Amino acid sequence: MIIYILFSLLAAVIVHLVYKKQTGFKLKGKHIVVVGGSSGIGKELVYELLKENIASISVISRSLDKLRSVVDDCPSEVCTKSTPLNVGSLKSKIEIYSCDITNKIKVKETIAQIVSKNQGGKIDCLINCAGFAIPGYFIEQDEEIFEKTMQLDYFGSLYATKEVVPLMIENGGQGGHIVFVSSTCGLVGVPGYSTYCPSKFALRGLAETLRSELKPYKITFSVVYPPDTDTPGYQQENLTKPEETVAISGGGKAVSPLEVAKSIVSGIKNGDYHIAYDVPTKLCAVLSPGLTPFYFSFFDILLAPICRLVGIIAMNQNDAEVLKSWKKRNQLKK
Repeated sequence: MIIYILFSLLAAVIVHLVYKKQTGFKLKGKHIVVVGGSSGIGKELVYELLKENIASISVISRSLDKLRSVVDDCPSEVCTKSTPLNVGSLKSKIEIYSCDITNKIKVKETIAQIVSKNQGGKIDCLINCAGFAIPGYFIEQDEEIFEKTMQLDYFGSLYATKEVVPLMIENGGQGGHIVFVSSTCGLVGVPGYSTYCPSKFALRGLAETLRSELKPYKITFSVVYPPDTDTPGYQQENLTKPEETVAISGGGKAVSPLEVAKSIVSGIKNGDYHIAYDVPTKLCAVLSPGLTPFYFSFFDILLAPICRLVGIIAMNQNDAEVLKSWKKRNQLKK
């Protein structure tokens, strides 16, 4: 045991000294595209990004009414602020584009439209924020729900990324930054989310692959793992969420989309590959790293065995909640 502890400490020190974190992405003066930016986390993200002296922000979403609300609802303390890059209202920096991102042809056309409208045709940062979930029991949900969830949550992000990456490669050697908004459900499987978890795990796999493959082009990545967040989509989820899913998720407590948006902007600026809002999710990221950059560098190695132990305890607690709910449902049937 002592030898193991000493070896872990030595490994942690070596990693801390040798490991180089990816450089933080400078948002000032950049053109940013936010996919799924008309409500929830995406909408708050637009406002937080405006505070960073960006050049412009293009917001993509299906609903034109919701897109218009992004401009109309812009907080006065944000959109009436003058900056060195913009004298007057920051609302003029917001461009809105209605597009069904599950349609790859429409996505291609929309990105082309964005490029033609922006001087120089550059897209410096892409943030894939669109997604939805319909919780329920696996044996009760139609295959169509699985297909729709994967189409929006995974393929929508894939289509946008596929169009933007070539533009970043041609960006005069400057590269760019791409963000995938996954979920805590993209780190651990949660009972009741069999339609949702696979789509968010898929985003992690795509990001992990592209992080290495596109490194020669100076394209960097971040993956975000929001916990339950108080958004319109979350309220809709609660209509079909199984009892045990509510219990496992912390009793239905949700965090503010504004706080999550702030953590995303901070993570991008810091050069974080993994961006998590709360401690439990950060520990899950340490527990399921794959072949990705360290989260805490020095502490990742030290925390690994502890996280594994906590993971086993959490798994057993989840199983107990599932069995408890199953017994309760069976009693009601009698």
